[in-house]
Amino acid sequence: MAFLFANSQRKELNPTVGSVGELKNVIANALKSNGFTDVIDNPAEVAGNRSGVRLSVLHLQIDGRNFWQVVMAGGDTHDGTLGAVNQVVGIIQNLKFL
Repeated sequence: MAFLFANSQRKELNPTVGSVGELKNVIANALKSNGFTDVIDNPAEVAGNRSGVRLSVLHLQIDGRNFWQVVMAGGDTHDGTLGAVNQVVGIIQNLKFL
């Protein structure tokens, strides 16, 4: 059985970050630092694989510096897939910018 989980939040770009593209670069590096492999960072998404889970982070522009952030994952197990979504949401919420 396969599982799919998602988390969406309306967000505003941190004042110290120049663009969503810059934010995506930081997220891609955070995924790599947390054991995700085959990480991609392209105009559509930031995504990677870990332990039978494919995780993707989308940023959908609303206006100005406001956007929807969608973290979603598909995987082989309930706990692993949901855990990956929750972990990455937490990682993104705790990113520190200078």
